[in-house]
Amino acid sequence: MRKRRDVYTKRAKQEGHRSRAYYKLQQLDRKYKIFHPKQLIIDLCGAPGGFSQVARDCTNGNVSIILVDLARIKPMPGINNIIKGDITDQSTVLKIREVVERNRSIHKEIVVLADCSPNVSGNWSTDQAIQIWLSEVALGISNYFIAAKFVSKAFQGETFNKFIEEVKTYYEDVKIRKPRSSRRTSAEVYVIAQKRRDLELKLYDSNSLLADE
Repeated sequence: MRKRRDVYTKRAKQEGHRSRAYYKLQQLDRKYKIFHPKQLIIDLCGAPGGFSQVARDCTNGNVSIILVDLARIKPMPGINNIIKGDITDQSTVLKIREVVERNRSIHKEIVVLADCSPNVSGNWSTDQAIQIWLSEVALGISNYFIAAKFVSKAFQGETFNKFIEEVKTYYEDVKIRKPRSSRRTSAEVYVIAQKRRDLELKLYDSNSLLADE
């Protein structure tokens, strides 16, 4: 299976993509039609930028993209909004909100992408729980901005089913898929959530994040 991974890594370098994650999202988009022109994309845990490249390429650049990661990200053609920050930190969400509010009037819908992974400790139970927690944080941000679509990595394990049920609370159409470019032996899958449910989401009004200040 390492050979499969290396093929995509080599291909990404040859074709000028930031990472082999490019092919994971590209394969999902071909099946589920995630991206359309005039969307506002929030790419969480997005370094080095593979997912953002897919969103840009699939729409011929006719989207706005907010690329967020704690790591420093090199500038990318067609992607003007890069935020260095921790998605679990309120200040990072406020920075995202500033960009969203500047762009909301010109976009039909918001899409949140989350390719979050923990710093691997070697303890699978701990790593899996942290990964799902990061995905839950990303779901909270998706709800905060009432995103029409939510696409997230998830590690299968003890807390996986609970996370899926939470996603289904907010979206009618929830698919779980492993792209061909993922290793077959990996516990990694992707959750593709579309058709947001018509819920009362006053909890995620634009001022709610500041309620405790």
